[in-house]
Amino acid sequence: MKRYPLQTLLKLRAHRTEAARQAVLAQQRAAAACREECQRIGGEIEALGRERADHRARLLDPPPAGVPWPVALEHRESHIGLLAERIVAAQQRLQAAQARLREAEQALETAKQAYFRAKAREDALEKRKRIWRDEQFALEAHQEEDAAADLLLARYIAPGSH
Repeated sequence: MKRYPLQTLLKLRAHRTEAARQAVLAQQRAAAACREECQRIGGEIEALGRERADHRARLLDPPPAGVPWPVALEHRESHIGLLAERIVAAQQRLQAAQARLREAEQALETAKQAYFRAKAREDALEKRKRIWRDEQFALEAHQEEDAAADLLLARYIAPGSH
C-alpha cells in the first residue's frame, strides 16, 4: 500500500496539538496558583479582621499594672489602626491577585480555544487520511478484480487461438 502523502503534515499537526495541550496545562497551573494566592490573601484578611475585632473588644480592659490608662488606650488604638492598615494593604494585594487571576483565566480560555482548533485540524486531517486509505484499498481491489478478469479472459482466449 502507498504511504499517505501528507504524513509529514499529519505529524506536524499532532505536534502542534500536543504543544497546545501542554500550553493549556501550563495555563491551568498558573490559574490554580493565582486562585490559591487569592484564597491565601483572603484568609489573611479574615485573620487580620478577627484579630482587630478581638483587640477592639479588649480596648477598655484594664491596663497592665504600672501602665497609665491613657498610654494603654493609645497603645491599643494605635495597634488597632495598624491592623486596619494591614487589612487595607492586604485588600489591595487581593485586588491585584484577582486581576492576575482574571488574566490567567482569560489566557487559559485562549489556550483552550487554540487547543480545540489544533485538535480539530488534526482530526480533519486524520479523517482525510482514512478516506484516502479507503480509496487506496478500493483502487487496489478494483485493480485486482481487473487483473482477475483479464486472467479469465486470457484463459478463454488462449485455447481458441492455438
